[in-house]
Amino acid sequence: MTRFSRLAFALLLLGISASLQCRRAAGESRDPVEREAEDSLIGYLRIDTTNPPGNETAGALYLQQLLRKEQIDSTLIGPDPKRQSLYARVVSGSPAPALLLLHHIDVVPADASEWTEPPFSGARSAGYIWGRGALDTKGLGIAELMAMVNLKRHRTALRRDIIYLAVADEESGGLHGCGELLDRYPELFRNVGFVLNEGGYNETIVDKVAFWGIEVVQKIPLWVRLRSKGAEEHSASPPDDGGTIARLLDAVAAVGRIPRPYRLTPAAIRYFHVLGPTKHDERGAVMLDIERALGTRRLEALSPGYRAVLHDTMAITRISGGNSINAIPSAATADIDMRLLPDTSPDSVLEQIRGAVGQKATIEVLLQAQATGESDPTSELFRAVSAAMRRSEPGSVVGPSVGAGTSDSRFFRQRGIAAYGIAPFKVNYYDASTVHGINERIRARFFSEGVRLMREIVSRFCAA
Repeated sequence: MTRFSRLAFALLLLGISASLQCRRAAGESRDPVEREAEDSLIGYLRIDTTNPPGNETAGALYLQQLLRKEQIDSTLIGPDPKRQSLYARVVSGSPAPALLLLHHIDVVPADASEWTEPPFSGARSAGYIWGRGALDTKGLGIAELMAMVNLKRHRTALRRDIIYLAVADEESGGLHGCGELLDRYPELFRNVGFVLNEGGYNETIVDKVAFWGIEVVQKIPLWVRLRSKGAEEHSASPPDDGGTIARLLDAVAAVGRIPRPYRLTPAAIRYFHVLGPTKHDERGAVMLDIERALGTRRLEALSPGYRAVLHDTMAITRISGGNSINAIPSAATADIDMRLLPDTSPDSVLEQIRGAVGQKATIEVLLQAQATGESDPTSELFRAVSAAMRRSEPGSVVGPSVGAGTSDSRFFRQRGIAAYGIAPFKVNYYDASTVHGINERIRARFFSEGVRLMREIVSRFCAA
């Protein structure tokens, strides 16, 4: 190798080394608020707040500690010492309607034996943060908290109050969480005009968002328990009707035969007409022509998730009864989760259930909500959220969506308060399927970007 070649080679190595160091420096120069948010989320995910039993107070205390470090006062509220919620309010001195940032502390159960990473480990692995609640909704809770903290740290003058509310019991219907708090402590929600909560979604293709759905109306939950009773008998000589569990199954099948036809609501039509142009396939064509596609086989092009906003749904979620292979039990129960379209009458559906079940079982209503009006898709907050989402992902489409599920937003809508469901984090469809499923996780980069987006939304809407 000549002297010139050796010099060129040395310069090449120096350039490569400098490039690598620049890349490391770029990675390490990530916004410290986002690094802090990631650490806070991991700590939050490590707290087991499975509902039942909940134990939400442990999560509330963790969040209170994070706020206390920022000199933001907060209060634990709720009658059950083990299941308390957290409330904090940053006062602006302005009479403008306040913004309430809402999420729930509790999570659904997780079978650790089925998970790749332990569900309450908050593990960092393969570019993800793993844990029950990462998407539903501890990630949202940390993003909201950091948005409030960011304004406090910068001593930003505010044009409206900001309330942070982390609640218990949402996964069991919210009656002993958000619903109870609004009834017991109305003074805490004085002048609340807007709520940001879970319930929205986005359609992320690889790492680009094509559509942001801001949820403005949702289906109505109706949860019932069927209970069958009879004699405890030896299974070697069963009664003619098969016994307790057989009668229960007959009752469940009868409920399943209640017609649940597809039909259109104005909100669903609007939703599909906004979403359709983002899909360049048969799904998009069906959405744009949903009025004529409704009664045809073309509807099969849509996934069950899309079709869920076009009809009442029913899911059997829990069956209990018996403790021996050779004994017919004296009692058995089945829990049924129905989600009704916003214009369906829960009372009329209950009458249909009673007629279908007859004498096969008794019916216990576990949760029966009522229809609420939709939140205004042209309000100041809706416009602010839409603009921030479009800025974060140029070329994306934002529109009002219909929630196939339910959330605590309904308690505010019942009181005439505008509540919007948002998903600030990009979520690919295969990660979205982990919500209430196995291996719930959030991509670390998407979490950081969502924290940034939430900070922008809250700052633009609340900063003077």
